[in-house]
Amino acid sequence: MKTICVALFTLCIFSFASAQYAANFSFNEETPKEAKAETLSLNEKIARRNALIKQHNQLAQRTLLEHIATRVTYPELLREKMVEGRVTVKVTLNPFGQVQAYEILQSPDPAFSREVKRVIDSAPAVVSNQAYLGACKLNIPIDFSLR
Repeated sequence: MKTICVALFTLCIFSFASAQYAANFSFNEETPKEAKAETLSLNEKIARRNALIKQHNQLAQRTLLEHIATRVTYPELLREKMVEGRVTVKVTLNPFGQVQAYEILQSPDPAFSREVKRVIDSAPAVVSNQAYLGACKLNIPIDFSLR
């Protein structure tokens, strides 16, 4: 009985897929002008998608920087020693905009690295209520300054 059900289910899916293919198949040949118009519209679509990806990347970086700026604290020992510097972090985001992994690329002191790791571990999703379309990796500079 299971074999018959699986066979019928497979047959139904195959029939549906064949019908969809036949519905989308065109017997008319395109003229070169129509092909060029379609190419232009495809280029426009690509440009719009790239602009949207760029916008999402900027939003992701801004959201992460705001999160870091509000939660990072200066390590007390380094404050006493008057040490300043910049930590550069490479953050990898999953398709939902959540921090999947990160790597400290540059840090003047391990205490700065520990503080950045603590803050990034608590980072929220950078884009809420929609799929994140941007690049998977962002380089984020974090400055520690006594001024």
